[in-house]
Amino acid sequence: MKVFRLLILLVMLFLLAIPVSAQISVDPNDDFYEYAQTWEIRGLVKTLPPVRPYSLNSIKNILQQVIKRGNRKDVELAVAYWNEISGKPMRVEFEAYGKGKLNMTSKTDGTDVDQDMSKLLWGRFALAGDGYIFPDLLSIGYDLGVLARSKENELPFLPYYTNSAYDAIQDPATLGPLYGYIDMNAAASVGTSEFFAQAGVNRTGYGPFPKRGLALNETAYHSGNLSYNIVKDKFTFTQQYSAIGATRSYDGTGLEPEKFLAFHALEYRFTPKFSASYYESIVYGKRFDLSYFLPVPFMAAQGLGGNSDNTQLGLLFKYKPFPNLLWATDLFVDDFDVNALVKGSLDSKNRFALQTGLIYAPENSYCRKVSLVYTAVAPYTYSHWEYANSRDEIVPDLYNYQNYTNNGIPIGTAYAPNSDSIEFSLDFKPTQNLRIGVGSSLMRHANIAESLDTDEAMEYLSSESGTYATNGSLFEHSMFSGGDHVESAWNALNFLNQENKMYVVQARFDMDWTIAKTAFGSFTLNLGNVFQYTHNKGVDSQLYPGTGIDSKIYSVNGKFWVGNKSFDSRKEARETLFKDSYKDVVKDYHDKWVRNFRDELSDYVFIGFTYKF
Repeated sequence: MKVFRLLILLVMLFLLAIPVSAQISVDPNDDFYEYAQTWEIRGLVKTLPPVRPYSLNSIKNILQQVIKRGNRKDVELAVAYWNEISGKPMRVEFEAYGKGKLNMTSKTDGTDVDQDMSKLLWGRFALAGDGYIFPDLLSIGYDLGVLARSKENELPFLPYYTNSAYDAIQDPATLGPLYGYIDMNAAASVGTSEFFAQAGVNRTGYGPFPKRGLALNETAYHSGNLSYNIVKDKFTFTQQYSAIGATRSYDGTGLEPEKFLAFHALEYRFTPKFSASYYESIVYGKRFDLSYFLPVPFMAAQGLGGNSDNTQLGLLFKYKPFPNLLWATDLFVDDFDVNALVKGSLDSKNRFALQTGLIYAPENSYCRKVSLVYTAVAPYTYSHWEYANSRDEIVPDLYNYQNYTNNGIPIGTAYAPNSDSIEFSLDFKPTQNLRIGVGSSLMRHANIAESLDTDEAMEYLSSESGTYATNGSLFEHSMFSGGDHVESAWNALNFLNQENKMYVVQARFDMDWTIAKTAFGSFTLNLGNVFQYTHNKGVDSQLYPGTGIDSKIYSVNGKFWVGNKSFDSRKEARETLFKDSYKDVVKDYHDKWVRNFRDELSDYVFIGFTYKF
């Protein structure tokens, strides 16, 4: 049946004849949004909508401003974009790619060297574009694609903390040696460039650092979205309501409906050089709540439902100290300890992500943009527990409607909690047909489970498998079953102060070169390479996996029984089953975890082409 559905879909795609061209208004990862940001930094564009992608009217307004104020290169690029949007009545796209991964691993002492090489092939056919249904009022953008690849799982071919470029991870159809996926996005907009509403299934992005957003990251998995936006010279406002997917609390697998994300942001421009934004997001599930689509503070609205939803807030500051230079700082707050903050201390249950950096947009240069960005994600940020019932129980295979994920993929930054990174990138545009990007980054990550005390570690080890994560990812949260919090998580920040840390160094190169543009279409060559060195790979693995020991212990009249033998405490019963003391059991698991650390050299080579007609 899956193969039949794909064949029907292919036929429909060939028969569709709605006026289309590019797909800027549905794809926030399109290069246009990088250009739009540099145009705003340089003062060619007064105001950009706060959330990407933009409506077609907003895109038209931006291009008109650039044509009016820009230099020759700017005008040529803006005219080229508008010609693509308003040109041919149909745009057919075909992509074919190959990716190779060269890998060498060894123990951290240099022994036990292992090498391997693997490859991934894929192709994608789509109709994609933007167009007006009613001129200057109602527009639609879409990218209707079918993707086939040689392996079901793309994850091994993605560098650390990188999301897939495609929304094709569910329900594949087997086509001989290939796996086929539906990969589609679409959005409609109604209104003017100053006030418009959008609805669709697509990715969204927010923040000054495209593809790195702390609240909404355009590299994350797509969602069903409904939003309205106000864009004025002095302020902007957006309100978005999204349907997302719930997955298992332990590892992000599986998929269930009725999980929702709401987001809104208000930005005010105090001067042409300085603006400040306040934003909120909230994640919840198993009900529809209209109050989260109203322009009211989520901190207050969640009280209508009993204050049980997962709320975050953020502050974003943008300042232009010199012409063509933007300094931006984004603070995303998941939770904070008011009492500790009043005392001037961060060493408590403060969950936040911080991003600050510089973006330089040279004028009349082959270099389009230079950026330097620092990102820090505190332990347990984006994670949240989920209870199975009114007794606050956490059980195996429980689906989580509270954590900051969609289909198991982070909605915000791809970096795990208890990590930081510094990234440097250069983007070049030597000609209108050639784009080159180079960059490097250094990332650190530590597993917060290494900060657990002995008693806490034993709670995890004694649980059933699949109940708790202890791999330092956002699936590791700070509550035990029964409503008891993890003391070490509640009383200290523990940001990157663990004994063992994982270090990841990356160097990146990518290029898009449109070799030919004719009446029969354009042909673009795509090349890329990411070199990655990882020290202490394995820090992000499970440290204290559940063994199910507690399932063999039962309590009667204050005694703890294992078979026909009774004990005065659960600790004694556990130590008997483990055949060792708490301290020795925890040490054995920790030592085994450390022994599995490896160093890894990886090279991800990418080559492909795109044909558009």
